[in-house]
Amino acid sequence: MQGSSASAAEGPLLSVSAAARMLGVSPSSLRSWAAEGRVPHLRTPGGHRRFRREELEHWLAERGGSPPAPQQRQHELVPTRVERLPDVADDLLASGNGMLVTFDEELERALPGGGRSASARRGRAANAVRALAAGLAAGDLGDCYREAEWEGFRHGASGQAGDAPVAEALALRRAVDRTMASVLAGRNDERRAIERALDRMAVRVAAGYAEGVRSRMRADAQ
Repeated sequence: MQGSSASAAEGPLLSVSAAARMLGVSPSSLRSWAAEGRVPHLRTPGGHRRFRREELEHWLAERGGSPPAPQQRQHELVPTRVERLPDVADDLLASGNGMLVTFDEELERALPGGGRSASARRGRAANAVRALAAGLAAGDLGDCYREAEWEGFRHGASGQAGDAPVAEALALRRAVDRTMASVLAGRNDERRAIERALDRMAVRVAAGYAEGVRSRMRADAQ
């Protein structure tokens, strides 16, 4: 039902925010997936995206179950709150295409051929940078970490190899370090803050992948 129109007679629909909370991802990620046709959704007469709970549940079941839910983690092992760094966030966003070129170089070294399509992996890298920048500007990396975990989870739950998403996360870590080295020269605390965030994002990708594999195995055993 991607992109079809919706009427009130068809029953209540979830907004982007409500559907994102259900999936445990950020609204921006859900909008991106819907725009790419990866998530079932409808369009209201006013052009707004809406989602049916039953369709989302079925969509998740096909991928091995529910994604990691933030409400299940009342005590985070890694704090998500950080010092607000709006200037660093602006610098990250300003890195633009240069960051993505460096990312491609780093990924090619780690995973010749890149594992997945160049345009798709660049899109994921750009989304990760935007999520990181938003978290640094707001002083909370929770959404950024959850999106990283969800990326790993999707691949584990769908039976795909885990080397590609982890390699991408590590390549992005090195690309950001290279691209931002001159920008953050002499700003060691800020540079370390970005490094820690990217390291944790890579760990979350790996953790999400492992959880996705476990979810798929549980589904197969039923």
